[in-house]
Amino acid sequence: MHIPLRNQHLIRSTLPTSHGYIPQSGTPVNPFPPSATHKSAFVVNFDYVGTMDNAPYLCIPAAIKWRESIGGEEAIREYCWTLAKEGTKKIAGLLGTEILDNSTATLTRCCMANVRLPLDVGELERLAAQSGVGKDKVGNLVRDWISRTLVNDYDTFMAAMWYGGAWWVRLSGQVYLEMEDFGWAGEVLAKVTERVAKGEWLGGQSKL
Repeated sequence: MHIPLRNQHLIRSTLPTSHGYIPQSGTPVNPFPPSATHKSAFVVNFDYVGTMDNAPYLCIPAAIKWRESIGGEEAIREYCWTLAKEGTKKIAGLLGTEILDNSTATLTRCCMANVRLPLDVGELERLAAQSGVGKDKVGNLVRDWISRTLVNDYDTFMAAMWYGGAWWVRLSGQVYLEMEDFGWAGEVLAKVTERVAKGEWLGGQSKL
């Protein structure tokens, strides 16, 4: 598909709508760190390969055969649900925090859950003020630093987010993971949050 520059502003979303969607009103919510180079709204909209990578479709026959060989969908679903629930519980215990859930505990009846990171918002805002960084910038700056650091320093990716006045990390239960993987993730998150508390995320930030 080719869209001339003069018409790109008419294209509001990819199909399906992905992380790069920019609403006409309100603030964009993109879990990925911003690009180091300027990109137009159109390019950002189509930037994430999850909306344009056709390779997974070619794997369907082999994937179905493999999933059947390890017990089928019901066994896989039960394993992933249990691993996500117990694994994130282990991480929350290690960090001394909590899992994001609702009063009926249905929010975690799936293959993923969100764990709160042990970070003091007030303390980080105080550190930011000392560096001339506006407190309204702290949430996203810390989130983006965590995302980059997990990839660059620990060779992993965990979706970090700023929500409800706290930082959370989403972890998924997958059939190729084990409880030891969640233990490792918890250790990494403990190291990363310790670095955040020390103010490493403020490197190069000023007057924002």
